Amino acid sequence: MKKLSTKHYFKLIAFLIILSTVPVIITGSLSYWQSSKAIIDYSNDEKKQNIFQIKTNIEQALRYVDLSTTYFVRSTQTKQFLNENMNALAFEDFHKLRRDLNHLQTLETGIEDIVFVSFKEDWLINNNGLVNLDAKTNEQIHEGYMNTPKKTSWILEKSSDIQFPNATKNSCSHYINLVKKLPILSSDPTGIISVLIPACELTEIMAESNDSESFLILDENNQTISQSNPSYIGEDGYIPTSLFNKIDREATKGQFNYTFNGTEFKISYETSLYNNWTYLSFVKLSDLHVKSSSIGWITLLIISILLIISVIFAVIGSKVLYKPIKRLKNAINPTTAASSNRNEFELIETHIESLLSQNNQLEQRVQNQVTQLKQLFMMRLLQGKVSESELHTKIKNFHYVESWSWLTVFSLKVDAIDQNKFNKNDQDLILFAINNLMEDIIPSEQRFTPVVLNDTQTTILITDCEKDSDYTHLINQQVELIQQKVKELLHLSVSIGISLRYVNLCDSNKAFKESKEALKYRLKMGESSIIYYKNLNRRYSSIAPYPVAIKNQIFDAIKLSEKDQATEEIDKFFDYIDQNDIHHQQLEIILSRFFYELFELKELLGISVEDFDSTEMITHYQNLHSLEEMKEWVVHRIVQPLITNLDAKDESKNKRISDKMIRIIHENFNKDISLDIIAAELHYNPNYLSSIFQKETKFSFSEYLLRYRLNKAKDWLTTTDKSVKDIAEELQYNNSQNFIRSFRKMEGITPGKYRLRYKSKEA
Repeated sequence: MKKLSTKHYFKLIAFLIILSTVPVIITGSLSYWQSSKAIIDYSNDEKKQNIFQIKTNIEQALRYVDLSTTYFVRSTQTKQFLNENMNALAFEDFHKLRRDLNHLQTLETGIEDIVFVSFKEDWLINNNGLVNLDAKTNEQIHEGYMNTPKKTSWILEKSSDIQFPNATKNSCSHYINLVKKLPILSSDPTGIISVLIPACELTEIMAESNDSESFLILDENNQTISQSNPSYIGEDGYIPTSLFNKIDREATKGQFNYTFNGTEFKISYETSLYNNWTYLSFVKLSDLHVKSSSIGWITLLIISILLIISVIFAVIGSKVLYKPIKRLKNAINPTTAASSNRNEFELIETHIESLLSQNNQLEQRVQNQVTQLKQLFMMRLLQGKVSESELHTKIKNFHYVESWSWLTVFSLKVDAIDQNKFNKNDQDLILFAINNLMEDIIPSEQRFTPVVLNDTQTTILITDCEKDSDYTHLINQQVELIQQKVKELLHLSVSIGISLRYVNLCDSNKAFKESKEALKYRLKMGESSIIYYKNLNRRYSSIAPYPVAIKNQIFDAIKLSEKDQATEEIDKFFDYIDQNDIHHQQLEIILSRFFYELFELKELLGISVEDFDSTEMITHYQNLHSLEEMKEWVVHRIVQPLITNLDAKDESKNKRISDKMIRIIHENFNKDISLDIIAAELHYNPNYLSSIFQKETKFSFSEYLLRYRLNKAKDWLTTTDKSVKDIAEELQYNNSQNFIRSFRKMEGITPGKYRLRYKSKEA
């Protein structure tokens, strides 16, 4: 055991020495490298800023000259002077023009001379006065300056190359010449104005440069315009042509290293967008590294001291660190530790693995309980049973996200279950499968725990979107992904109701109710609906009336055993529901009333229908997923079996007398018909027929005939262009006034107003 301890002791010493010295060496090296780099980067940035400042100062002066000259030449007076003959008679104009030119030459601009030339009148005016141009001088100036492609050009010229006679050019060997063709807006210029600025003026603007840096200005043809501190680069200040090729003309600024005359320079450059001049800064790399060398020596000294201290602490620390290892081994099992030849770390590792295995089993059990507790918490939250004080504690305990911008509740229902793949009893399993799928689709940081409540899968989604467009895009993206994955994996279509967005989690119950209410509209919208609560019609002011007339037509067709007519009227009933913007609560009222009345009719007829045989079956429509599916259920499971059973009960000869009377009324409503006529036709006593009819229909014969004719009148008023008079005659009224009075008594308004109201609704 002693031998083993010694072995690990020296390993520990070696490890601690390496552990303590390597980081010191790496840290010191990186510190030196970073500090040197920071100094060089700072210096480079400083040079870029110097170039930018110089460029800005020079461009500001040049732009001022350009704008001042442009303002001068665009004046009406200057345009007039350009076309005048400057003779003795025009002395006053010459004096004004000369005075205006002098005003442009300020000390700030550095302008040495301004030359104003008229090719049309062959004269030239500058600081030295008026000069009449001969043909040769005129042509010489024209060829020298009028062939430039632009209206305004900056030209670098030697003083000896300036083409203007009598021009002032004594202060510098090179001049910057601003040439503008006149008039500026004319395609056929007849004159020019030239502003001569000594290139030496730019050197004064660059006077801020010091002995450890040199600045250079090049025009777009790489000609040297001005240079500060040329001796910094070399004795002759010569710039080799190969340096110009290193400048990237596509970029507006940059840096590169370049060696000439045996010295390596850091060159920074920036190109002006105003006149395509390039501004360069030259700095010797040796000057940049002077500051970093002192940092290197200080860093080396500190590293050496830290290395010595690290070695001392490694030796002392290894003794201290090994004692707990020895005690830990003996603490695991003293008897085994004393007799075992195994490495003490292997013993410790084996014991820890055993503890971890037990811990994992315990953690798995706890995790299963936590998942169930989370689902229970979410159910209580959505049902509004969680207090605000409890809310914060649960969020923290369950490690939910504690901050968000908005929260939204999704409620999902399966539209229809394929009976070939699933049974109706599998709905719960399907919802739990979708619930697990939601956990996989939506990241945990974007949602709370999904839950299943009754027949609905519900998820609270949280977002950090600030903009409405980003929020809407994220919601649409999540909803489409959910429908796509459910369709792809389970081959099912689902509809999703989406609540308004809220900030506080305590509003989840309200959002849950909104999402469930939104789902109720899938009855009209069909399968795979995505329904936003905010888009629902929740206005109760536009209430569509219960379609009594259509319902009566359906019931009459059932009583008369007319299947086709009943089916057609049922189509009208559901078309009416589909075409009107009906709030879902009103829709439930209309549907519930219709099915209760249909059930009462079935009971009144004394007919048994298997799928509609109890009051509990009246609410079966709530389990259907669309109006089309509901219509199919009504036609094929209720109405047609009802008519079939009615026919089986009452053969043609034994049909009830009232039904025969109704049929006669329906077939002869536009003829002169009375109870006596029908009694004669059916061979019954009129009083007997009246009592039978009253008992069966709850209406007297005359009242039923009147209502039927008025229903026909309402139908013609809304579907035809027949006049009120024609309708009255066809319905056997003596005159139209009697018809209008009957209609007003029944409907509360005149036929004409009824027609106008219907048309306004359609519009």
